[in-house]
Amino acid sequence: MHRGYWDDGWGRWLGMGITMVIASAVVIAVVIALLRRNDRAPATPFAPPHVDRPDARSILDERLARGEIEPDEYHRRREALDTARR
Repeated sequence: MHRGYWDDGWGRWLGMGITMVIASAVVIAVVIALLRRNDRAPATPFAPPHVDRPDARSILDERLARGEIEPDEYHRRREALDTARR
């Protein structure tokens, strides 16, 4: 005679419980591994850490070369930068 789903006894329930515990442990391990991997990633992946930013004098020179400021403005700001450095 055919036995129904509920007639299998405690063995099936135990097997399902163990499977659920193992599956949960695997999911938790994967999440922890992904979080740890994310912590090791560089803060700015697109800019290498050794690239130096231009100083104020270089920026001022570039602005004069592009025509953004006039020569008298350039000299005034350059003098202000030189005074600030002292």
